[in-house]
Amino acid sequence: MGLARLGGVSTPVGWDRRDRFTLRFVDSELERAYREADRAHGARRAQTASLLAAVVWVLVALVGPPALGIASGSTWLIAGVMTVFLVGCAGASRWATTQFRQGMIGLGQQVAAAIAVLVLTSVTDEFAAYAMAGMMLTAVFGFSVTRPPFVGAIGLGIFYCLSFLMVALTTGLGHELWLQLLVLGATVVSASVGSYLLERSQREVFARGRLVAALHARVDMLLRTYLSPDVAATLIEDPDRASLGGVEAEVTVLFADLGGYTAFAEKATPTEVVAMLNALFGVAVPIVLAEGGAVVQFMGDAMMAIFNAPTPQPDHALRAARSALTMQSAVADLPFAGERPRFRVGLNTGPAIVGNIGAAEIRNFLAIGDTTNLAARLQTYAREGSVVIGPTTYDRIREHAVVRSLGAPELKGKAQPVEVYELLGLHRTETVPPTTAPGTH
Repeated sequence: MGLARLGGVSTPVGWDRRDRFTLRFVDSELERAYREADRAHGARRAQTASLLAAVVWVLVALVGPPALGIASGSTWLIAGVMTVFLVGCAGASRWATTQFRQGMIGLGQQVAAAIAVLVLTSVTDEFAAYAMAGMMLTAVFGFSVTRPPFVGAIGLGIFYCLSFLMVALTTGLGHELWLQLLVLGATVVSASVGSYLLERSQREVFARGRLVAALHARVDMLLRTYLSPDVAATLIEDPDRASLGGVEAEVTVLFADLGGYTAFAEKATPTEVVAMLNALFGVAVPIVLAEGGAVVQFMGDAMMAIFNAPTPQPDHALRAARSALTMQSAVADLPFAGERPRFRVGLNTGPAIVGNIGAAEIRNFLAIGDTTNLAARLQTYAREGSVVIGPTTYDRIREHAVVRSLGAPELKGKAQPVEVYELLGLHRTETVPPTTAPGTH
């Protein structure tokens, strides 16, 4: 199937093709969706048309006899029957749960109205003066308010003209017959064309709206695949947040990379390396996301996540700690875990500039600052399978954490030594069983 371009996106040619006469979509699924979407609007239109028409007939009963000097009995009888019928149709609109039922109610109203107009003008001897005007009003009202499908509108138009002609021939209308029939026919044709254009426009709007919704869903899915869900949701809800720059906020940064990755990659094929990375990240990423973290970057065998941005989290340090411990435990439980590299994880809490870093063409959502740099250094200091945290992180989770002091080693790029800790477990979480190693706090 060929492709057309819409808004820079390829779409199948003819995806919204319609029958030129009936206007129905050739694609049965698209036609079904259109009818389903129009169902609620159609029911309201049927109810509104019934009530408005009932009001018109009440006015005919009240105003007609004194204004035209005609007998009130027959007028009241015909108008009363129509009013009761139309109010009944308004109540039956709740039954109109399908387009077919809505069409039946609408067609029934218009046929009944046309017959009532012809009968009323005949019995009151006002056919020559008011029958054509009444039929024209009925046609215009039916096509504009009831809005039957175009095929139904054609049938109604033929019925209006034929019924008028049949009654006119019996009333001896004379030379005025063909002129009035011509005027009525022109009105019906114009109303039918209007009905056709209105339905065509409505179907075009529906099809385009459906396409836009599908494209939005596709873009949303891709955006949430390439960006952390919280970041994607923030950008979708507030596109202004995509501008370059950021704001200062306290965050907890998680860095994780695979110790032993280089040695593994030397012995494995590229396909095996990619499969290994996907398997480990496939375990780690959902754990981070479940704790509300935003995975903002993959760097070969490493990943970076931040907590407390873009969504505020008062317990962000604890969330990051749970993520790190659960990640290590889950990776250790994978089949053939001993043959694969394991994560080294560093956590650090502190102020950072959180926002979009890069160029106008391409940018990343990141946390920039010394907090992030220290988290990266802690990750390189950690052993495979361990989690190392900075002093601020430990201070935030002190009452929950089981740690082992690693002293104040000199870390690359840091002018002053920093007290660091190995995170062994968390009280009341049992993510990793508490350890009673020497030096445990």
